[in-house]
Amino acid sequence: MRLTQDPIQVLLVFAKEDSQSDGFWWACDRAGYRCHIACTPESAVECFLDKHHEIIVVDHRFPRYLDAESVCR
Repeated sequence: MRLTQDPIQVLLVFAKEDSQSDGFWWACDRAGYRCHIACTPESAVECFLDKHHEIIVVDHRFPRYLDAESVCR
């Protein structure tokens, strides 16, 4: 019988770390969520397949560096 629940896992997919990704990271930490960050589509998919996150945030501000739509597929 499990008395405690595992923290919600969040995957942040950002092409580069900046104040926006830092803000999401801070909010997740403050809410008690376990947070992972990925900077490439390959690492995002690999991380998701390994951890099965409940929440995924994909940054679509820099399509030249990260194709958000292909990550979602």
